Amino acid sequence: MKTILVLTDFSKNATHAAAEALTLSGKLHADLLLFNTYITYPTAASYAGADWVAEEFAERQTQSKLALEMLTEGLESLSNELDEGDRIPSIYWQSEDCDLAYKVNEICRHKNIELIVMGTRADNPGDFLYGEDTDAVIQHAKRPVLILPAKTNIKHIRKIVFATDFDDADIYALHQLIKLGSALHWQIDVVHVVRPGNEDDTEHGPKHTFFEAFAKLNYQGQAYHELSGTSVIAKLQHICNENGTGLLAMLHHQHSLFARLFKHSKTKEILINQKLPLLVFPSSAREKDC
Repeated sequence: MKTILVLTDFSKNATHAAAEALTLSGKLHADLLLFNTYITYPTAASYAGADWVAEEFAERQTQSKLALEMLTEGLESLSNELDEGDRIPSIYWQSEDCDLAYKVNEICRHKNIELIVMGTRADNPGDFLYGEDTDAVIQHAKRPVLILPAKTNIKHIRKIVFATDFDDADIYALHQLIKLGSALHWQIDVVHVVRPGNEDDTEHGPKHTFFEAFAKLNYQGQAYHELSGTSVIAKLQHICNENGTGLLAMLHHQHSLFARLFKHSKTKEILINQKLPLLVFPSSAREKDC
């Protein structure tokens, strides 16, 4: 059975994200796996040589398990409110003292993980994507990562913007996005921002190759928009605000549009202010074994 992996630190935002993941699981007919790491490697290193370390670890382990049990019970109760036709998921949990990014990939290797869901960090409004744990997951995960700000309502999302740079892996990401879109009745707007003078109209260029594959997707709710401008993120912000976008999706690897955009602090600020859910597709998601 395919499974949605939910990463939680039991904060208000994380608990809300888990509830939204429950909605997704019902629509996608997937199970839920809740995961919490109660001791990170940096934290463990700071404890080196302390006499009370074993007691502290044991206490954190106990609290993690109790919180996961309570979260599971709450989600099981909420599952009775899923829409007719949705599948009520089985809900499991896992608690460990580990490096989060490493463990996420290990779980993906041994479970049929379809999607990773996590909430934005609640302790610092400026930490939307750049909390240490969130950044580590985005950088290393080999399954799509959905990051949900507070007050996100999956059921209210109707339009998606997928920002493309005509990367080879974008079509695979769109295939994955269409799976979600089909279940949730999303309109998917594929957007490319081109700087004046950088147009690619060559017969065998990346744009041409992308459009050949894009035409074969044959998804009723898909559309393409090309925008001209010197600021990619400003144009993305404009179209997201203008057409009522509910979610922004991008591909991520070292040379992707996402990687280039997120080198700039202004990009972080824009996305924080928009408070849009962000779906990040790793280019390596095409690999059979994540």
